[in-house]
Amino acid sequence: MNTELLVKYKQLASQYQSLSDSKKKQLKFLSLARFICFIGIFPAYYYLNPISSLLAILVALLLLIVFFTLIKTFIQTEKQQLFNQRLVEINRNEIEALNRNFNHFDPGNEFIDPHHDYSYDLDLYGPGSFFQFLNRSVTNQGKRYLASLLNQTFRPADVIIKMQAAVQELANELNWRQYFLATGKETEDEKKQSQIDDSIHQLITIKSPNFLRYILYLLPPLTLLLTGLYATGIIPSFYLIAVFMQWAIFILYSKTISKFHRQFESQAKLLVRYVEMLRQIENIKLESSYLISLREKLSSKGKTASLITSELQVILNQFDYRQNILVGFVLNSVLLWDVRCLSKLYRWQQNYNTDLPLWFEVIAEMDAIISLANCNYNHPEWTTPSLSDSEFFFRSNDLGHPLIDEVRCIRNSFEIINPEQIVIVTGANMAGKSTFLRTVGINLVLASTGCKVCAEGFEFSPVRLYTNMRTSDNLMNDESYFYAELLRLQTMLNLLRKGENLLVIIDEMLKGTNSTDKLNGSKALINQLISLRTHGIVATHDLSLTELSTIYPSSIKNQCFEVQLHGDELIFDYKLTDGVTRTMNATFLMKKMGIIP
Repeated sequence: MNTELLVKYKQLASQYQSLSDSKKKQLKFLSLARFICFIGIFPAYYYLNPISSLLAILVALLLLIVFFTLIKTFIQTEKQQLFNQRLVEINRNEIEALNRNFNHFDPGNEFIDPHHDYSYDLDLYGPGSFFQFLNRSVTNQGKRYLASLLNQTFRPADVIIKMQAAVQELANELNWRQYFLATGKETEDEKKQSQIDDSIHQLITIKSPNFLRYILYLLPPLTLLLTGLYATGIIPSFYLIAVFMQWAIFILYSKTISKFHRQFESQAKLLVRYVEMLRQIENIKLESSYLISLREKLSSKGKTASLITSELQVILNQFDYRQNILVGFVLNSVLLWDVRCLSKLYRWQQNYNTDLPLWFEVIAEMDAIISLANCNYNHPEWTTPSLSDSEFFFRSNDLGHPLIDEVRCIRNSFEIINPEQIVIVTGANMAGKSTFLRTVGINLVLASTGCKVCAEGFEFSPVRLYTNMRTSDNLMNDESYFYAELLRLQTMLNLLRKGENLLVIIDEMLKGTNSTDKLNGSKALINQLISLRTHGIVATHDLSLTELSTIYPSSIKNQCFEVQLHGDELIFDYKLTDGVTRTMNATFLMKKMGIIP
């Protein structure tokens, strides 16, 4: 555990908790003050009116103004208090994470896919998964984008290098990252998010939009003028004709108004947070080309994305006035309000309907990168991988699994460098073979995203990862365990024959058949892998497979995890060494547990 980071997060949590508590006290004061102002309006008018009616009106009006000002201040203070409380939660969550508790983070269950190239085998998703360890996203789109980054390992080297710079730049911006997350922490309503996307793409069609614009310019001012002239007694009630005309136009467009109000209903509050997140991205000082190019997408027609999105949010706020029947009646009678909002929304969509989904994608990508940046920040001792120009290159020093506590984590150095192609790893049960395979895989996934890796040194060339470690049967499709594994191996070979540059990781191949058949099939498969110029790791209990190194001395290397037997005890050191294991422990363990005599 990094003690310095733990102290930092505790200080921040305490700091924001103090700010939150201070705002709570202000809220109590403001609540009392606005109550006193409102109650005081009536007695002030009553007692001052005998002295001076003008003074009574002025004092009552002043108290009313103060009352509404206090309401506005209360709302703003409440927002600040909630914002600070979210910052407290963010820092407390990081304290828990440093203590190896990640249960409060989303595990990404919806991304579990047994058919994916490697995610199922590497425990990438689900409770206690690597995704739960890594994920800090606050938007559903951001969570999905993070999953898409983890689900692909092959990217051009120059892209990975740019991503490394971007991730590390945000890693250095702790306060900005936390403010962004605190702002977006309430944007998790996927249904509303999809509704906004659908609404923007579904264009409004208005009958005679140009004619309507002239009506909106002329009729409401005319109505106000006629009403004013009637109130002063200059003309009779001609204003009723203008009001009738407004309602006639409203009825003409009422179906369209109702349709689009239902689509955008209550989405203004969600957009407020997206506006602020866009504004934060626009205002941060950036140096990495990757993030700069991302931010450059946040403009259209000479205006910033936050300003344009704010305009939509204002329109939707105005649209919601119709929910108050009395207010809606007055506004539609005098200002043709709903038709005016519809016209504004129509013009907004005509100008920007294709831009908003793109800006949401920028927010999502930034949200995902923040998770990677947070990982870099929480693990300063990890290393930034180097990229190799070779067609295939993999070398790591003191490689460890990110999910294993650093106190218990046994690290191993490992490499596959041409002309070596296949490393066959042997070892007794529980000696560490499977954990080692997942360690290699998960760090390669991390490296491909531009994140640091759990190692002292790491150099690799971009490669597509493919694993066969945890095949499951499928009773619904009448697939046996063995057949399911064959299908997976067939997919792997098809990719190789198409010219894909793969790193394959196989744990005990052909587990569902008899030993002789398994050995012959395994040897044939390794021959195929070598002929297809494949690189990979094969873990096995079958020591006969290691004899292939005499046939392919330059292509196959044998390594192992050895176990020491001392009397009644097994000693595991989990260290990878060259050669073939000399110890097997299945019978020993069965006897010790009383399974066999």
